Amino acid sequence: MKCPLLVAVLAGSLLLAGCATETVFRPAGSASSAVQDRPFTVSGRISINMDGKGSVGQFDWSHQPQADQLSVNSPLGSTMAQLRRDASGVTLLADGKSWQAANVEDLTHDVLGWTLPLGNLVWWIRGLPAPDAPYQFASDGSLDQQGWTIRFVSDADAPGLYPKRVEMQRDKLTLRLLPQNWR
Repeated sequence: MKCPLLVAVLAGSLLLAGCATETVFRPAGSASSAVQDRPFTVSGRISINMDGKGSVGQFDWSHQPQADQLSVNSPLGSTMAQLRRDASGVTLLADGKSWQAANVEDLTHDVLGWTLPLGNLVWWIRGLPAPDAPYQFASDGSLDQQGWTIRFVSDADAPGLYPKRVEMQRDKLTLRLLPQNWR
C-alpha cells in the first residue's frame, strides 16, 4: 500500500508549505497595469477538494492571451489530463478520451462536474481581480468575484511578484494552487 502513503506524504507537504510566516498578498504597481493580459508559463502544485473528497497533483500551464495549454499531472509526474484552449474552442484530453466545447467553464462542468474558471484564473493566479467582472475585497484581504472567494497568500519574509498560494472556494469546491516556477 505505497500509494496511500505517498498521497498522505504529498498532502502533508502541501500543508507544511503553509507553515512559514504568511501574509495577504498585495500586487505591486497599480491596478491599471493589470488590465493588459500578458503571456506566462507557470508550474506548481494543485489540490482539489470537492464534497470532502480531495486529490493532489502538479500542474504546468502555458498562457497566451488567445490560447492556453494546461496539464494536470499525478504526484509522480505522469499526465492525467490536458486542457487546450484556442480560437477554435477548448479540448480536454483525459483517460484516453477527448471532449470539446466552446469554453472551458462549460466543458469542465459537463465532464468534471465542477467549473474551472480559467478565464478568471489567468488573473487570480497573479493575485489580481479579473478586469471584466465586478469584484470586492473583504476586510480579511480575500477577493470575492463571480461567486468565488479567493485568498492570496504571500511569504511575509520574502514577498514576490505573485502570490505563493492561491486558495479558491465556491460552494463545496476548494482549489488550492501553489505556483512555484514562473517563466
